[in-house]
Amino acid sequence: MLVAPEHRPTLREELAPLPAPARWGVIAVLVLVVIASIVALTGRSTPDGKVIVREQPIAFNLRVPPGMQEIQPAAGELVHLERPGKDSFVVEPLELPAYRGDVGGILPVAAARELDALRERFPDLEVVEEGKGRINQAAAYSIVFRASRNPRLYGRLVLLPEPLPGARDGVKLLLLANPAGGAGKASDVGTRGQLKTPYRSFRFGTENL
Repeated sequence: MLVAPEHRPTLREELAPLPAPARWGVIAVLVLVVIASIVALTGRSTPDGKVIVREQPIAFNLRVPPGMQEIQPAAGELVHLERPGKDSFVVEPLELPAYRGDVGGILPVAAARELDALRERFPDLEVVEEGKGRINQAAAYSIVFRASRNPRLYGRLVLLPEPLPGARDGVKLLLLANPAGGAGKASDVGTRGQLKTPYRSFRFGTENL
């Protein structure tokens, strides 16, 4: 196969002067680099489940318990985990409006906008509690709600800005669960059942502690 001059020298041409053992050594290193890149993008397995790492558009990581599946994210989603018919955990990007002062002041305003969007998805939504909090030292704002009474479905939406001064970027965590997923009431979402693991383990950055 012909190679355009601007794309030369090729890898084969670069390695040609080397003795065979050295060529194979370089190829082995390149293969390891590719594998490491794939692991960084898709996650790695541990005895306690899988660790998912994302670097773009914002770096974060979380742990997925055994039995929970990572499925193809829908448009606008960064990560989508679920146990069909039981619960789900979705990470979406968050962009806050311009603000002054502490980020805690803008979060209730942003939460009101997100609540309107949730009501469009769940017309029978009832807010159970909402307020500021922290997840692994990062400021957050959480809305706990009943999505529907029949069938019973509960949820938790968390707005989580990146923990940097003046940050406007971050993530939204949307957790949904029914009684089969361990949620007997709204406040159980993220505190009981399988959703507790990705929720409590979520961290910005690529290091899972």
